[in-house]
Amino acid sequence: MHKIEDLIAVFNGLFLHTLNTELVVGDDEPIYLPANESYPHHRIIFAHGFYASALHEVAHWLV
Repeated sequence: MHKIEDLIAVFNGLFLHTLNTELVVGDDEPIYLPANESYPHHRIIFAHGFYASALHEVAHWLV
């Protein structure tokens, strides 16, 4: 069985350094946060560590 950590590792392994984008576990609301002075990477933050939320947010980002 896959774990959310597997999805995060694959995504970040592919896109953290090439497209400066990181997949991150969040709390209630998923959100995309662009890089800024405080944080050097764009962040796709998904809700509650749910696989479906992570895939949903990644799909938005890919389009």
